[in-house]
Amino acid sequence: MTSHLWKIALLLALSLTLVTVAAQAQPAEQQRPPAQDQTQQPQENPPHVDQQTNPDDRKLEKAIMGDLRKDPHMAYSRVTVHVSDTEVVLTGIVLTQTAKDQAEQIAGQHAEGRKINNRIRVNPNLNPGPGF
Repeated sequence: MTSHLWKIALLLALSLTLVTVAAQAQPAEQQRPPAQDQTQQPQENPPHVDQQTNPDDRKLEKAIMGDLRKDPHMAYSRVTVHVSDTEVVLTGIVLTQTAKDQAEQIAGQHAEGRKINNRIRVNPNLNPGPGF
C-alpha cells in the first residue's frame, strides 16, 4: 500500500513540474495598448528603403526579363535586372560570354537612354541541373 502512495506522490510531483515548465514556456501576456492621451510617434522607414517605387521602372524590368527568358543563349542563366532612373543593372551568372553580350544587347534595346551596367559573370562550370 505504501508503494502505491509513493508512486502517486511521484506522479503528482512530476505533473506539477510539467505544468510549471509549460506555463513558463508560453509567451508573456501582450502589452496593453497605450492610453489615448499618450501620443505615439509614427514609425519611420529606414533611409535605404524606397518610399515610392517607379512602376514604369518595374515594367521595364519585367520586359527585359521576359526577353531574356525567350533568348536561347540565356538557357541555364541566373540573371537579375534592376532599373533606375539613370541605369539598367544586370547581375548574375551565365554560361558563356555570348550569353553575357546578348543580355547586354537585350537590355540596351529596352534601356530608353539609360546606361547599361553589365555586372554579369561568366561561369562555364555552372551546373545546369538535371536534364529531362
